Amino acid sequence: MRLTGSRAECEFREKLLASNSILNLKSERLNRILINAGHEVKNSYVLHHIPEQCEDIFVLVISGSYILNIELNRFDAQEEPVIERVELNDYLHNLSKIHQIQIAVALDLVRAQT
Repeated sequence: MRLTGSRAECEFREKLLASNSILNLKSERLNRILINAGHEVKNSYVLHHIPEQCEDIFVLVISGSYILNIELNRFDAQEEPVIERVELNDYLHNLSKIHQIQIAVALDLVRAQT
């Protein structure tokens, strides 16, 4: 998908950059989980954060290569997170236009950092 500099793209870019800054904080729980599981943090971005009653669900794009779905228990930090890896091409199928734009912006950010 080609980026045009639309307002939606700019908003996604701001949110993705903010999520990357938070992910790169060593004190952040998600940072430690990603590093311990062997995933790259530097070029990773949170696409979605879904707070549920007992867990937080995060959808991240990792270095523009794949997607991670991570479930974290909100009350027990010692409980192992549930991590599911999805290949980027598989994730892109059947995405809405707005989510395709969000992925395109994230991939553009990854390319700009490499």
